[in-house]
Amino acid sequence: MKISVEIISWLKDDFNHKSSERLVLEENVGPGTTIMDLLHAIAEKYPKFGQKAFGGAAQALFEYCIVILNGTFLSAPAELNTPLKEGDAIKFSPAFYGG
Repeated sequence: MKISVEIISWLKDDFNHKSSERLVLEENVGPGTTIMDLLHAIAEKYPKFGQKAFGGAAQALFEYCIVILNGTFLSAPAELNTPLKEGDAIKFSPAFYGG
């Protein structure tokens, strides 16, 4: 299954993306893959993201970034156990963003 993952704002730096252009990753996942499974797979590919997102504290991910699934903000760790479906769109936004 194909899942798109958009990285917003200064989080792109943690993915070695220095351009001002959008950063959208296309990830292939198997049936039954959860959002958390996907997050850990991305963290393995991008260690800087992994360290900040999973750096020891249980709530580190939500302190570092907000996860948005198909336009819905996820706010509880249990929501990260949601199985992904073909075509799902995930966005990572900084936890504090705007001005």
